[in-house]
Amino acid sequence: MFGQILSTLAMLWEGARRVGFAQSVRTVLYRPRRVWYQTRYRSALTPIPTPLQNTTAAGNGLLTVGDVQQVHRTERGLALHCTHGYCTIEAISPEIVRFRLVAGPPMPDYFSYATVLEPIATTVEITEATEHIRLQTPGFTLEIRRHPFGLSFFDPQGRPLMGQVDTVGWCSDGVLWQQQLPEGVQLYGLGERACLMACRGRHFHLTTMDPESYHFGEDPLYINIPFLVTLYGGLATGMLFDSTYTGNIDLGNRRPDHLQYTNTGPELRVDICAGPDLTAVMDQYTALTGRMNLPPIWALGYHQSRWSYETAEIVRDIAEQFRRRRIPCDAIHFDIDYMDGFRCFTWNRQAFPDPPGLIAELHSQGFKAVGMIDPGIKVDPNYSVCVDGIEQDVFCKLPDGTLFHGPVWPGECYFPDFTNPRVRRWWGEQYRGLVEDGFDGFWNDMNEPTIFGGTTFPSVVQHDLEGRGGDHREAHSVYGMLMARATFEGLNRLRPNRRNWVFTRSGYAGIQRYASSWTGDNVSEWEHLRLTPAMLMNLGLSGLSFTGADVGGFAGTPTPELFARWISMAAFTPFYRTHTAKHTPQQEPWSFGSKVEEIARTYINWRYRLLPYIYTAFWQCSQTGLPIMRPLVFANPGHPDYLTLDDQWFFGDHLLVAPVLTPQTDQRRLHLPPGLWYDFWSDEPIQGDRVIRRSAPLDVVPLYVRSGSVLPLAPLQQYCGEHPTSPRELHLYAGSGVSFLYEDDGETLAYRRGAYHLTRFHLQQDGRRLTLTRSGEGDYVPPYPRIRLYLHGVQADSIRVDETDAQPFAQGLELPRAGWETLSFLLA
Repeated sequence: MFGQILSTLAMLWEGARRVGFAQSVRTVLYRPRRVWYQTRYRSALTPIPTPLQNTTAAGNGLLTVGDVQQVHRTERGLALHCTHGYCTIEAISPEIVRFRLVAGPPMPDYFSYATVLEPIATTVEITEATEHIRLQTPGFTLEIRRHPFGLSFFDPQGRPLMGQVDTVGWCSDGVLWQQQLPEGVQLYGLGERACLMACRGRHFHLTTMDPESYHFGEDPLYINIPFLVTLYGGLATGMLFDSTYTGNIDLGNRRPDHLQYTNTGPELRVDICAGPDLTAVMDQYTALTGRMNLPPIWALGYHQSRWSYETAEIVRDIAEQFRRRRIPCDAIHFDIDYMDGFRCFTWNRQAFPDPPGLIAELHSQGFKAVGMIDPGIKVDPNYSVCVDGIEQDVFCKLPDGTLFHGPVWPGECYFPDFTNPRVRRWWGEQYRGLVEDGFDGFWNDMNEPTIFGGTTFPSVVQHDLEGRGGDHREAHSVYGMLMARATFEGLNRLRPNRRNWVFTRSGYAGIQRYASSWTGDNVSEWEHLRLTPAMLMNLGLSGLSFTGADVGGFAGTPTPELFARWISMAAFTPFYRTHTAKHTPQQEPWSFGSKVEEIARTYINWRYRLLPYIYTAFWQCSQTGLPIMRPLVFANPGHPDYLTLDDQWFFGDHLLVAPVLTPQTDQRRLHLPPGLWYDFWSDEPIQGDRVIRRSAPLDVVPLYVRSGSVLPLAPLQQYCGEHPTSPRELHLYAGSGVSFLYEDDGETLAYRRGAYHLTRFHLQQDGRRLTLTRSGEGDYVPPYPRIRLYLHGVQADSIRVDETDAQPFAQGLELPRAGWETLSFLLA
């Protein structure tokens, strides 16, 4: 009791410091109110059927499905009646199989917030034997054991793709899936996890939660993507445990040789992607759950944020300093203090008297404006959004029909039911005023959903769930994704030919269809710098590639050394934003002295120079799901050292990044994959397939380029598109290989109608001759008329363009962008 009193007093004190005494009191009182809701309305919870309630066969709270008793063939696979339970196993594509288990027939109609892939016609061969049933497609073979039920999964050559599934059924935690973890299996993905990339031996909660500032090992976090990637004997498989109900997954923590998954919902559903390599798994998974939309190119630039830039004058000063100091920046973010009393879709007119004028000024200087929006709508009879929301019946309710409310930033708030299509459309329309004011992008926060006091909605809150009806147990993990969906779809209606950009703190499997994200309220500590690449790569392996971390950390204050290492490293991550908390010192690139400012300027400049290359990597991701930031295990999944290597990565196809992630260090030990590599800074050629040491003082991020690469570079610019007609550069790294350059207008949806240009470069070195051949497709004509050529790793005496006579070559030689197919260099 004494401990509870101390905890309550501590919460009051911290709350009073952050949001005021009255709000702090609301926060403290919400917790017992939530418990009271749970108790009062418990009988209104949607019943979840389980055979455990109706049988005496369960031992120790465990009931397996038992034996396969009846087999029925379906259009795409099998329906199996077991001793306890009914399951279907169906091929939804040649490489993806869906397993579903319920207590008994009929199988409910299929519904998923995660998946969008309609079943593809697939050749399915079924062979029945006494002990086994075999289901085979061109992409995999599934062997089903009859007595007792079990599953084994093989590639077309008969190689096992993952450990045998030896138990499915029900336990005290809900539905159960258990499979063997053979020695050598490694596991990745599962969305946002505050741990290193390789997950074997860990246990995770599958839900969404705001942990506030978090540390290594804290679980769960904001994003729940229950997609697990396995590597076994060099072969990759993906498993989507598709349930929005709370779940748990144990990856060999309790039993080192077994994986166990449970969720509290009525159905066990697992979609398995057969691979057999990581590239194929990502293609299959993002075909299943949807691809990332190609973002506007400005979103790939540098973003500056703070909680908060509290007045228009402060925003103007930040913008002016970026331009005066010649530090590129594309976006300034408006945190919650731009609002009137934290009321969403409003402005604080004392601090921001002329929002359209302010944003127009930013636009004239090449900046974009990004505004934060939370889901909570203040309970206020004088607040038009609240009044209209009540009239339109959009807010979540308790079982007795009263509106649910809880304390967040504005005070007591109502919350839209984003599981209702009509409500999503209403929400999208609320952005009209801010869009007219000029905002370019939006930031959806607090949507786990979070209520002050470290809590969320009571489970008894009712939801529409696309007309199916249900409660918050099913809606919780998908609430944030559906808020982002409502925002994205609303902006698409308001600006139909624009690439509308949303980023969200919370999400579920498939969130990449609507938004990008970041790793939430990280901390200004070296531990978090070390966590960042591992977290981002696991998010990429979960289908969410456009992610980043708050540079320098959100909570606390980085040292100059930490900030310098962070802002230089983050130049080679997909989302590049500095953000920090209220009551902390300023955290702009110039906030840590002239030496750190110059380091920040240098790496932000390189970010902008590399934008054609980075944009091409984003295009690849939008087409195939291939992560922008890839672990080295992509290069060699059979290499034992690569299985757990997560402090260096591929950034796109051709760059290898190996930053320093520890303090007071000026050396970096790193792995170079097989092949020839060039040091980006010195052009030194280094043979790979070995471990090397590289000097790495504070201003150096070790960076390597694959031989045979063509790197397209943009001119130095202060924002995307500042110099559209200036020559682009092509940097050729001696060797043989294939590279791509994707270009379009960077703003509209015209690329979907053919207004893009994709160039394929083939570089071939043969003795003293280096030949570049290019081909292209698409109707877009880039605005720059000329290119400049640079060679790395070799020197050339002359160059021949197509069939013309040879001419002397010098670095930076200019040629027309169009009108040629082949360049041939005679090497010195």
